[in-house]
Amino acid sequence: MRSVAAVLAGFITLSVAIYTMQGVGTAVLRQMNPDLPATASIVNYGTGTRVFWLIWETASMMAAGYVTARIAASSHVVHAIVMGTIQAVVTLSAMSSVRSEEPMWFWVSGIAMMIPAAWLGGWLRVKRSASVRAPSQ
Repeated sequence: MRSVAAVLAGFITLSVAIYTMQGVGTAVLRQMNPDLPATASIVNYGTGTRVFWLIWETASMMAAGYVTARIAASSHVVHAIVMGTIQAVVTLSAMSSVRSEEPMWFWVSGIAMMIPAAWLGGWLRVKRSASVRAPSQ
């Protein structure tokens, strides 16, 4: 049961981070350019905002991997990788079914970074945990 909770917590962390940036980023974009069409957002505004979004998505996935590893009772990094893999599959499915303005490189880049970023977040949690437990010298 704790494994499921760990993975779900990772999804929640990712979702909160992504939706927060979507809202804040789009609001800032609209403040800077009030004439934007109603469908414009930080994700589909241009190449620069897409690159920024991918950086944010990578950081968010690292945070999700960290949270997943923190909650998992054992095999911390494995849980983070499982969470990242599930998210990559879900995103691949969305890419196949959703018609959007985003170019293919944007989808592929986002999917390609998910598992490594989740792994890195899990690894950072394990490293931090090990350094906290290490005796002082």
